[in-house]
Amino acid sequence: MGVTMKDYRRSLFFCIAALAVALIVVAMPSARGATATEVLIDKSFHITVLRTAAGTLAFPDATGTTGESATPVGTYKVTEKQVNPNWHWEGKVYVPYLQDKANGLGVRWIGISLPTYGMHGTNEPFSIGKDVSHGCVRHQNTDVTKAFSMIPTGTPVRIIETPISQQTEGMVTDFLELYDLLAVMGGSH
Repeated sequence: MGVTMKDYRRSLFFCIAALAVALIVVAMPSARGATATEVLIDKSFHITVLRTAAGTLAFPDATGTTGESATPVGTYKVTEKQVNPNWHWEGKVYVPYLQDKANGLGVRWIGISLPTYGMHGTNEPFSIGKDVSHGCVRHQNTDVTKAFSMIPTGTPVRIIETPISQQTEGMVTDFLELYDLLAVMGGSH
């Protein structure tokens, strides 16, 4: 009696899901009140990791599409931070998200040393876990609010892309969609 490909896929999915839950849920208490010493963004797994002396805190994210809208791989630094930012897009200025839900930056902006790129909230919570932005790194508004207080100006931001199989990428996407659904339904995460 051998292991089928379906059993293997199911086991791999649960291992990835368990790792993601461990990063997202278990790491949170150890990192509360801590200061990030590095931000690591893995475009392949759609995850942002804050490294601190007390541990790590991880959040799912959305990154850029392909071509000119791809999120650039490299090492940068946090250059600016804004609470309730205005959003300037295609010649229009959107007032802060709390007054205008069309503001694509959500409730926080964390700019990096690559002009016009940064980490921010979103007005499209179900976009998390996908390659959909114009290059920025999107987070749930609750997640970016937590991260904002932990990331001082000058913090290194490393954006990487880990090669993964298409099958694994699909399982990660499925997990992140579940995370988003729970976040939107519960509103407490």
